[in-house]
Amino acid sequence: MRQFLFIVLGFLIIASCNDDKPKAIDTPTSGNITVSCDESLRPIAEAEKDVFESLYPNAHINLIFTNEQHAIDLVLKDSARMAFVTRKMNADEENQLKEQKISRSRSIKIASDAIAFILNKSNKDTLFNVGQIKQILNGTFTNWNQINPKHQGQIQVVFDNPASGAIRLLSDSLGLNKQLSKQCFAVNSNKEVVSYVEKNNHAIGIIGISWISDPDDSLVKYFYKQIKVADIVPKKINYESITWKPIQANIHLRQYPFWREVFLVSREAKSGLGTGFASFISGDQGQRIILKSGLVPSRAAIRTIELTQ
Repeated sequence: MRQFLFIVLGFLIIASCNDDKPKAIDTPTSGNITVSCDESLRPIAEAEKDVFESLYPNAHINLIFTNEQHAIDLVLKDSARMAFVTRKMNADEENQLKEQKISRSRSIKIASDAIAFILNKSNKDTLFNVGQIKQILNGTFTNWNQINPKHQGQIQVVFDNPASGAIRLLSDSLGLNKQLSKQCFAVNSNKEVVSYVEKNNHAIGIIGISWISDPDDSLVKYFYKQIKVADIVPKKINYESITWKPIQANIHLRQYPFWREVFLVSREAKSGLGTGFASFISGDQGQRIILKSGLVPSRAAIRTIELTQ
């Protein structure tokens, strides 16, 4: 009997010790949350997460990379606290959160970026206008000789995902009604888009510029050895430009036609880790990370310098 009492006492001591262990507390600088992300924004999301977690060791952010619509759906289903996407929630999505008694949902603008059109290194056609891009995507142009008589070959257009923010932007801005030609197809990621264009002379790839915008990133340096970025001339030209590429200055001045805004969409109803992470990204340090990455921060000045001889 005495032995049995000692065993029971031992279990009680162990249980009480376990209860004394500190539990993860959800505060603006500690806890565990899941954040969904449009895969085209992966480089900037990972950069913000890495710096934030290094500053706040008790904060743990699990990033899930997917297409834009699924990233928002995860927030609506409470499978993610917030999302990196390139649009605000629409009225229907806001109503879904209100039905869940979430009345404090927010769409916070953190940056502007753009869609880049990338080409194989051997492709000599590097300048397109908006009309030509529309004709390529809707199937009016199917062969390169329709753009340049000296260039023969079937045009192939590859992008990351049918439900990505890039295709939504192109469909809306060009009036495609999401009807892409048969020569357009999706792979699984922006990295796979680059890989496909690298191996196929007649391909055009569509990616988010955060994959190629940081000149100091080793992966970006590797990508530029494999592909080149096309210049896209807007519909109306009221100014001169040295380049029509999706670079910071052109995005900031809205001279590049396929620019877009980047938002953090949050369902957090209280001031927890999601709020802390969003505040960090929209604050000075987070905005400097965006600036360094080659995107346009929403709350920091961009200097455009014109050199004249």
